[in-house]
Amino acid sequence: MIRLDQLRHLPLFVLFELAPSAWTQAGLARLQRALPRPGAEEIGLLCAHDLARIAPLVADAGVSMVGASFDPAEVLRPRWPLAQVLTEQYRLSLAGEGFARRLLFFGAVDGALPDRRLQPDPTHPASPWRVLPLALIGEGEAIERIEQDLEAHLLESGECAPPVATALASWFGVEIAHARHLTALDLLAVLRAQYLQADGELLADLLEAALLRPDRAVFLQDPSGLHCAWDGQRVRLQWTPAPAQPCAGWRGRLARGRQLQQGLALHGIETIWVSCADQPAEALLGGTELGDCVEERIGDNAV
Repeated sequence: MIRLDQLRHLPLFVLFELAPSAWTQAGLARLQRALPRPGAEEIGLLCAHDLARIAPLVADAGVSMVGASFDPAEVLRPRWPLAQVLTEQYRLSLAGEGFARRLLFFGAVDGALPDRRLQPDPTHPASPWRVLPLALIGEGEAIERIEQDLEAHLLESGECAPPVATALASWFGVEIAHARHLTALDLLAVLRAQYLQADGELLADLLEAALLRPDRAVFLQDPSGLHCAWDGQRVRLQWTPAPAQPCAGWRGRLARGRQLQQGLALHGIETIWVSCADQPAEALLGGTELGDCVEERIGDNAV
């Protein structure tokens, strides 16, 4: 018997893009509401079957899925909190017994999901990309083999079968341009490409550090000269006092830091400004913490 403490989970996602016709206020509002239980069950069964078509070993794993769509930034967060909740709910469903393969699909009853942590944030900025999160659950070595199989094949052959895309469009009430299955690394790569198009390489690097190496400090420097670090819990930004005569370089570092704060906040990542020496980079882990916002002044004049 596989004990519950031997279980491992693998986050997976169905990424779908709205057709231009669905990019309306009403369509976006529908996407931020959880599906009723019948919709979650229909889509969940179709996804489980489709994943097993791509990687037959999936048929041996348990599945935990919520019938709700999220902006990618809501699921790409340090330590994968949504996948953790899905796994926690799966463990609870086993009632203390050993592992048993189950298909667990969470839908809304009277508009509410069984765990509020699975509810999309209605205040999160909308985008035409939405993701449906699920977790494969099983014994560690079995999940590792499934992960290797999916990493090798999903990016090339992960397009959702027509019944999956049709069910998504029907239950969410929007037209969908396309839908595909992605691993966490695949989804992170998709978002990285989008950030790079918007001059967001530093944001993408910090996000990867927070998601892929959460327990290891990572030090980075922006071309503007801004020093920053992921310390295992949050991102630390170096605060440089204003020079006697403000220059474009100083203003550029300040603007880039604030831009990073906005982008990281979408991923639930806390930031803090730190006053410290330029070198060594590790000085960022110490220094004087100034909080998540700073008021910059030159002499007696606020900038």
